[in-house]
Amino acid sequence: MYKKPLTILLSISYIFIGFAQQVSGKVLTKTNEPIPYATIQIGENYGVITNEEGNFSITTEGFKPTDSVYISCLGFEKSGLELKEFTSREYKLAEQVNELYEVYLTNKPLTIDSIMYYVNRNLKRNYKNNLIEYNIFSRRTEYILGKDADFEIDKSSGFKKKQLEAFNKDFDELERSLITNKSKQYTELVGQLKIKNKDESKLNVEKAIRLLDERNDQSVEKLAEKGKAIVLKHLDEDKIYTVKSGLFKVSDSVSLNEDNDKAEDTINSLKFVRKMIHNMVESHGFSSKTILNFITDTRKYKYEIKDITFIGPEMVYVIAYAPRRSSADFEGVFYVSHETFAILKADYKFAKGRIGEKLNLKLLLGIKYIEQNKKGFVIYKKHDDGFYYPNYMTDQLDRYFYVDRPIKFKDNDSREKVSFNFKVEGVFKEKNEILIMGQKDILPSEYNATKEKQKIEYETLKAFDPNYWQDYNVLEPLKEMKEFKVID
Repeated sequence: MYKKPLTILLSISYIFIGFAQQVSGKVLTKTNEPIPYATIQIGENYGVITNEEGNFSITTEGFKPTDSVYISCLGFEKSGLELKEFTSREYKLAEQVNELYEVYLTNKPLTIDSIMYYVNRNLKRNYKNNLIEYNIFSRRTEYILGKDADFEIDKSSGFKKKQLEAFNKDFDELERSLITNKSKQYTELVGQLKIKNKDESKLNVEKAIRLLDERNDQSVEKLAEKGKAIVLKHLDEDKIYTVKSGLFKVSDSVSLNEDNDKAEDTINSLKFVRKMIHNMVESHGFSSKTILNFITDTRKYKYEIKDITFIGPEMVYVIAYAPRRSSADFEGVFYVSHETFAILKADYKFAKGRIGEKLNLKLLLGIKYIEQNKKGFVIYKKHDDGFYYPNYMTDQLDRYFYVDRPIKFKDNDSREKVSFNFKVEGVFKEKNEILIMGQKDILPSEYNATKEKQKIEYETLKAFDPNYWQDYNVLEPLKEMKEFKVID
């Protein structure tokens, strides 16, 4: 008579353990192609999306075995199952059979001008931007593709031959590290971004991590540090120098033994990171000054209805766009709900011949800088309050740089001089991703009461740890990130 209660207890324990777990899998087409950015959803507002490789990982703790799990993506049939059937494996979605497109083209119930009119008319009804708290996951990937580097002393009245050889040897090593290094670095954090308006926000960081091989760090700050370290190594750090670059005097009194923590402060500054994340959220909104100005500046762009697809029962217009005027920058595709005329997804890339910010003083100062190959997209999701909020956004940008300038150090107390040529060329490549894991409205008093820290305390790992974010539904990393490891 004591076995039955024990059996019931074991059964309850089994159910609890069986469904309080992490489920990892991959979403594919019927032809085994990965489906990026598909949604895996449990209940109304809980879920994750797949990464570029179609992989996902989601915590199912707190849900019942009979709760529904839905897997969906634009252009594919929605798939549903109960949580007790939801295990770590591959899931395949069938492409949506489009039987209405030809009928639509024949009847043409709405023109493209009408669709764009209703899209803009309903922006305030569909989107909310102020007094919101987003629970965010942020990932930043960055590295340098070095094209050319040449650092060499050409004149010196203060160095002997062996000293010059040692100086140039160190510069040669810096050149090789720039050209041959292929190491990427990753920065991730989870926190809450409170947005008061388009200009004001506050960020609370719960947890932050870096995957970084510090020996191969090729950020601007670290390159500057390495260059300074070489100078400090071979010049007398107790002296004061006049530094000249090209035709211009940079400083009349530079002490090489002064500590400079500005680079480190910038890297760890919460203000710097908060501004970057807030700007990314704002830039994927809808105004004439954002990346998505191809929605609002309809006179600058030309549009074409390319297809009709579905997400569940909802019909969606697939609209391609391209520049009509020279002041337009982007081309791509966006998806519009037939029911609400909300933008559900929008992608963009620089149109042919378009670039971003640039600075070309190559002949005068030996400096050139160009933003190029910008691309990205945003996915919006409708919530219970009727508004659409960003679910995921990503942005990639290449920054080409070229610096070729002579630099001279002159000891202020003597006539000793050291001059060398500094030439470096390459591309800084960066990719930023933000996953919105939840959102809620906030009051002005809640925003005002929020206190920010000044710095972010990052944990630096030497190898990828698959358990680091196990308590969070974050974006599954790509294969190359999972393989990250610092070799001692």
